[in-house]
Amino acid sequence: MEQLDDFLSDVSKALASFSAKIVHVRTETSMDPDLGPPVISLEISQKLKDALIQEGIQRLYKFQAEAIERIMKGENLMIVSGTGTGKTEAFLIPAVERAMSGEKVVLVYPAKALARDQVKRIRRITDKCDVTVGIFDGDTSEKERRELSDSPPDLLVTNPDMVHRGLPLSDRFSSLIRESSMFIFDEVHVYEGVMGAHLRWISERLAFDRKPQIVASSATIGGTDFLFKELFGLSSGSLLRGTLRRKGVAIHALIDSNGSSRWILSAFLGAYLARKGLKSIIFVDSQQMAEVTAKITERFHVKFEVHRAGTDKEYRIRVEEMLREGKIDGVVATPTLELGIDIGSIDCVIMSADPPSFTKYVQRAGRAGRRNKVAFVFTILGDSPIESYYLRNPNEFFQRELLPIPFDPTNLEVAKMHLLGMLLERKVLSEERLPDIWKRALPELECEGYLKRNNGFIFPTHLTKTKFLESSLRSSGKIIEAFDGKRKVGERELPVALYEFYPGGYYLASKRSYRVKILDLDKMRAELEESKITDFYTKPIYTVDIKEFKEINRKKVLNMDVKYGEMEIQEIVTGYSMYSMSGSSRDKPKREVFYDEPISFSYKTKGVYIKHPVMEWMKNVEESIKAFHATEHVLIASARVVAGASQTDLSGVSYPSGDVAIYDSTIGGNGISALLYDRLESAYEISKEITGNCTCEDGCPKCVYSPYCGNNNRMLSRKLSYRLIKGLLEDEGKEIYSNRWGEPVV
Repeated sequence: MEQLDDFLSDVSKALASFSAKIVHVRTETSMDPDLGPPVISLEISQKLKDALIQEGIQRLYKFQAEAIERIMKGENLMIVSGTGTGKTEAFLIPAVERAMSGEKVVLVYPAKALARDQVKRIRRITDKCDVTVGIFDGDTSEKERRELSDSPPDLLVTNPDMVHRGLPLSDRFSSLIRESSMFIFDEVHVYEGVMGAHLRWISERLAFDRKPQIVASSATIGGTDFLFKELFGLSSGSLLRGTLRRKGVAIHALIDSNGSSRWILSAFLGAYLARKGLKSIIFVDSQQMAEVTAKITERFHVKFEVHRAGTDKEYRIRVEEMLREGKIDGVVATPTLELGIDIGSIDCVIMSADPPSFTKYVQRAGRAGRRNKVAFVFTILGDSPIESYYLRNPNEFFQRELLPIPFDPTNLEVAKMHLLGMLLERKVLSEERLPDIWKRALPELECEGYLKRNNGFIFPTHLTKTKFLESSLRSSGKIIEAFDGKRKVGERELPVALYEFYPGGYYLASKRSYRVKILDLDKMRAELEESKITDFYTKPIYTVDIKEFKEINRKKVLNMDVKYGEMEIQEIVTGYSMYSMSGSSRDKPKREVFYDEPISFSYKTKGVYIKHPVMEWMKNVEESIKAFHATEHVLIASARVVAGASQTDLSGVSYPSGDVAIYDSTIGGNGISALLYDRLESAYEISKEITGNCTCEDGCPKCVYSPYCGNNNRMLSRKLSYRLIKGLLEDEGKEIYSNRWGEPVV
């Protein structure tokens, strides 16, 4: 341990050149899960026993044996156990046993790359048991599809996108799916937000007219049996937990950036560790920041590549190969590498910011560690309100709960797509057999010409397939594609695309800088041109207004009226700000540009509507809006703790009348605001700690500033927000305006 202390001391000294330092270290020692029975005593075929023993599996863990027994009995089960602890064997053994008895099983992985990666591991067992395995995804050739149809495999490996599209559009795939009695969904923690809603409706489609067995697994997930049943629409099902982490020692270090750029620190630390012979993953939460960080690593003369969604498949595969073969020093990744894709052994994980939830932290940290070697996990905490909160309360960082998966099964936009998919597959559906949310979608879909209704039955039209093909499991909205000439550079879903492809702004892709020339919302296309300017980045200036609110639930929180419901949001980009790439997060913009004609986009989502009181001490409208605007910011920040929200999961708008709305920044809703609604009082308590303990004059990135503020963090007051929140928690006297008034501030 003395050597570890010396190593960490050296790291901290190196970070000091950027005024940063390690402020807290936690050592995690994990043991193997409780042992279970030897393989030879299992009630499975001898051939499968022999295959397991040949693979070095002589004895199971207790949770594996229990999972196998319960799955073999036909139970719906979710297995939760850490990376490298054997959860795959827990569902694979009963799957192979079922296949050997003549049943068909489908294994669904959330990503095509992960599915193909896992097949190699699966075949080490199945090949010894004369069990056939087939892959059916977007890369499966027409010849291979015919072979799968003519000779169906015992185990079919696929992904949810293929299930979604294949059921109505591929007779071969549909027949394979319909013959299967068990579906296994791995890495279920990925299905949060919109993807969780899509998974729920895929499950509804699979269970239409029948009840297949559902098995799921995840390395990290919170929640109860109810979550599992809600996610898959099951009447029965339960969770079985193993252990959180594989056997070994992991050193978790929290780093105070002290105002330095987290991207520069991440790149520097990755380079420092590389020179010590340690391979790292640098995790970031934005595609653009992945590109920025990788670009910065070049300054330190090391080779880091980017692994993120939106780049082409061949490039990502090449990066994975280079990592496995040791040809690069590390990788800068978005959540794409949270999954168990084989990239070889990784010594260190560097998180450029506190991940959105503790679940994601544990998942990312689990990527570090070689056999019999210490794993290092470095987390850079900067100026954000929640990161400042954890710098003051480091033990709370590691004592957080694993939150349930946030998702909204009532997302109407998602439900519409799956109703159309079901209609294409079945050709005719009885209205009375449809779930309530599908019934709600019928009038609008009929009005738009995507289905016909007649005597209680619904039928597809010539437009149904076209509309269905526009859908994506990764989104609930429309996609903007960005081009440099004829070459596609990237794509983003609305409304997020509004804040990345705004005219005049810079967009980074594959370490190249582009300037946005045109954003055409009618054609769903952005025109870009490559730029030689790489020293600056931009942020949009925008405002938001609530056009409509439809209440779903209401309650009293701190004597305030709080509602949860559907809302129509209008977002308006009015210009952009330009910042220096080498500056700190506290710097003011170098330049601001405003458009002659703003760009606007409206959509429906779900959110929390809070009617704050206007306190007697508020002297004027300016004081009111400063207090409410700052409170909106800090509540969104606190949602990271109470609801596992990322910085972009929620948005907000404030009015001087005290009306504050915090809403899902996804068309139709992502479930995060519903969790915030349930835990709103806790969010106010954390907000009081943040605003009350910051030592700034009256607002800074550590308390009430937000990198996503639409007006560059103007009209904010930490002191007034603290006074407001303190008064609410202590039930101070107040006056309430009955109607919303004033200009909105975001």
